[in-house]
Amino acid sequence: MTKDGRPSRINDIRYFHGGLHSYLEGYNEEVAFGRRLAWFLNGEGFSVGAYPALYIFFTPSIEPGAIQVTDYGGDWWQRYTHVGVTSDFPNSAEAKNQIKQGTIAALTTIRPDKTDEIRNAAKIVDLYGKELRFLLKERFTKRFKTEISFSIAAWPEPSYLFVSLTDLSTGDFLETTPIPLRFYFEGFDLAGSIKVTDSTATLAPNQSVAAKLASLHHGGPLTKAISDFSPSERPMMSRLVSRRG
Repeated sequence: MTKDGRPSRINDIRYFHGGLHSYLEGYNEEVAFGRRLAWFLNGEGFSVGAYPALYIFFTPSIEPGAIQVTDYGGDWWQRYTHVGVTSDFPNSAEAKNQIKQGTIAALTTIRPDKTDEIRNAAKIVDLYGKELRFLLKERFTKRFKTEISFSIAAWPEPSYLFVSLTDLSTGDFLETTPIPLRFYFEGFDLAGSIKVTDSTATLAPNQSVAAKLASLHHGGPLTKAISDFSPSERPMMSRLVSRRG
């Protein structure tokens, strides 16, 4: 994030309707679509400016399908873009499509130079949904490539943190049991240091949150034997994402 006006990667898309600060409710899959799209674009280095969070306000006060980019935001890290919808929104049969298409239209209006990239990202997010992974870290040893990634679920389903290995000698992709997250953003704190040997893989949370996580449902480092990893089909995964900057 950059308070001094330099571009930063997008890391959030949120939806509002009714009052300007009233969250759009009842569309959990669409909310997840917005989050997934933001993080997939984040992995591509995509930016909408100095603010990393795009707030989309669906309103019948402008023509359906119209986009109105504003410079209004309650904090420096977010800005509102208004998207015109029909007067029966959000109770119409077309509401789900209006949310997704409105999101794409808002992004392409802000960044017309990235139209193809935005549309291609939206297709990937639509196709893979909750199976899409977002790459947090990757490390190499002589034997393995290790990848730490997370998924974004639609509430109330849990998101997961994944530890994956690629055997560099065979190309086999291996995974162990994923870690359930209370909220997907928790993955950033859990994905601290990674240590992989020929017999074990250890993932330790960031020092700053280790005590807090230990008091909840994650207790210190997670160590898995390499034998606990089994062959799996490689999932669709973003490029490396960044929480800041």
